[in-house]
Amino acid sequence: MKKLFLWLFPAVCLINSNRIIAQSAHISEKQTPLITYPFSDPDPIPVTGKIYPYARFEGYSAKGTIHEWKMVELENDFIKIWITPEIGGKIWGAIEKETGKKFIYYNHAVKFRDVAMRGPWTSGGVEFNFGVIGHAPTTSSPVDYLIRTNDDGSVSCYVGAIDLPSRTRWSVEINLQKDKAYFTTRSVWDNPTDLEQSYYHWMNLGVKTAGDLEYTFPGNYHLGHDGKHSPWPTDEKGRKLNFYENNNFEGYKSYHVFGEATGFYGAYWHKDDYGFVHYADYDDKPGKKVWIWGLSDQGMIWEKLLTDTDGQYTEIQSGRLFNQAAEGSSKTPFKNRGFAPGSTDQWIEYWFPVKGTQGLKYAEPAGSVNLQQEGNTVTLGFCPNEKTDGKLEVRNGNTPVFMKEIHSGPMKVTKESFKFEGSYNSLSVWLGNKRLYDADREKYLIKRPVESPSTFKWETAYGHFLSGKEQERQRLYKTAREEYMKSLAIEPWFVPALTGMANLSYRSTDYRTSMDYSLKALSVDTYDADANMIYGLAGLALGDTLSAIDGFSIASAGISQRSAAWTAIATIFLNKGDYPKALNYANKSLDFNQLSSVGTQSKIVALRKIGMLKEAAVELAKMEKRDPLNHFIRFERFLNNPSAENKTKVKNQITGELPHETYLENAMWYFRNGQFSDALKILELASQDQPVLLLWEGYLNH
Repeated sequence: MKKLFLWLFPAVCLINSNRIIAQSAHISEKQTPLITYPFSDPDPIPVTGKIYPYARFEGYSAKGTIHEWKMVELENDFIKIWITPEIGGKIWGAIEKETGKKFIYYNHAVKFRDVAMRGPWTSGGVEFNFGVIGHAPTTSSPVDYLIRTNDDGSVSCYVGAIDLPSRTRWSVEINLQKDKAYFTTRSVWDNPTDLEQSYYHWMNLGVKTAGDLEYTFPGNYHLGHDGKHSPWPTDEKGRKLNFYENNNFEGYKSYHVFGEATGFYGAYWHKDDYGFVHYADYDDKPGKKVWIWGLSDQGMIWEKLLTDTDGQYTEIQSGRLFNQAAEGSSKTPFKNRGFAPGSTDQWIEYWFPVKGTQGLKYAEPAGSVNLQQEGNTVTLGFCPNEKTDGKLEVRNGNTPVFMKEIHSGPMKVTKESFKFEGSYNSLSVWLGNKRLYDADREKYLIKRPVESPSTFKWETAYGHFLSGKEQERQRLYKTAREEYMKSLAIEPWFVPALTGMANLSYRSTDYRTSMDYSLKALSVDTYDADANMIYGLAGLALGDTLSAIDGFSIASAGISQRSAAWTAIATIFLNKGDYPKALNYANKSLDFNQLSSVGTQSKIVALRKIGMLKEAAVELAKMEKRDPLNHFIRFERFLNNPSAENKTKVKNQITGELPHETYLENAMWYFRNGQFSDALKILELASQDQPVLLLWEGYLNH
């Protein structure tokens, strides 16, 4: 026993002296009681327009009752995160464990209020918005979700849904590693349709306002929803808008901060010596926004409307575009973007606390930095998010003026001060050979214009086309048509406007008119990729397979349509039962766009039909690793092996608000790809109390 003790003792000491060896990440599901003010009274008729086929809700309770909410908890030694699959899949809150302080606002009251596109909305946490405008139709309803412990010891919760108006599909993996003081969100957004769709995505995060809050948002302008720009962080009247308390004037505030090429932003509560950080690569998330309810009664009334005991909050948001473009923004450089047909986007964001640095200047996943100079004294604070061994330096130009060797774990802060009589802007902070922070931010300011030319003529064919495209990308199809027609009245052969009209006609199922407009466009430019794509789609809808192959083949020469065009040709051959050719075109699509879900799905079906079941299983496993909430995975396994176990897996994983729509969307994909019996089998899996499913099932049976 003595020998055994002597053998174990060093290992025990090592574990106790170095927490990193014993680190682990855990995930669990619990029922959490929260006082809840429910919503009710859905409109029996879905709202036509941007959010069809969703209905609005008109009933909101003034009295709260305790309700048990499903809560997914992710936790390691440093942070803890809560996720609510039944309320939009939002991250409900997060804390830094050593201090117990929240770096993401946790609302102890679920107060649904009429704020979102469909009405009900709750404050706090991190809200996921995909579609055309916030707050998304799924923000307060159940979504699909699953939890997973990964091979590397990290844990993940996936949440996602179909945006039914556009038929795009989104999912977010919330991942927590065992040895990091940050969590990540990996978003996958997929446009499986043959048309461009609206493109709007923002993550809305709530933080508390108390504690001398400073918004650390790099940039020199802020943009409005109308695209107009104003100075940041100090406005024309000398007010430092980056401090919450200095916004005690006028009403609501919406600052889309712009001007520096960085995906970093943060918030710091100086009285608490504590803060929050968001980081993403600039190409993934160039948009950053501050939302303030307003410090007058107009805004402060929302404190009681949205919470009971947690106090006022503010939102800080990350976006795929520079601003949330609204009316007026279209006449500035800051327009809306479109979601290319057949494409899949993916990006990663980091979210983490910072403490003990007496402020925040910059951060990245390695850690957070504060560097301040008062007189001839410089103070440095560094809060790491991971195990850190190396030389922490402050340099004046290329010359070190301070150096310390650090060996630290996550959230173990280094604070130092030293004498320096030079210019603050010449300083930079380094960890090893990597620069963490450069005090001279002027060199990072971008040159991108913030105003459109005053002499640009909007009443031209091109001007009206731009206006029409903006309307189309916001799902305002009636006004888009009006603008395209104004463009064609000025220039009857303006190809972009002709293609725009072809697209709108196709959306309204007027396929003959869509074909006519596309042929007019091709009579001007036979190689125009967009015109060829809609020519192919119109031909396919009219049963003219030759025109479809002709259009898609020439469209594939254009980068913007290549992947979608090759997938469309794969669809034609799947319908013909020519599975080797379908496989060839699916592979061509994937060679160009490896993330394409529709290309992968076409490939898997072709492999199954050819009898290459092992190869199909390999592709399904790859898809499941990257995007496990894609229900095609479980449908395809059921179709290959219709066992009771596979049937149960299909049913158990569809947890969203309108499950019949998930069955219908997937069945229609098989139907459009010529797999009628597969489509029928999927519909038969669904609950038989939905009239639209029964109609389709009857149609496929006859």
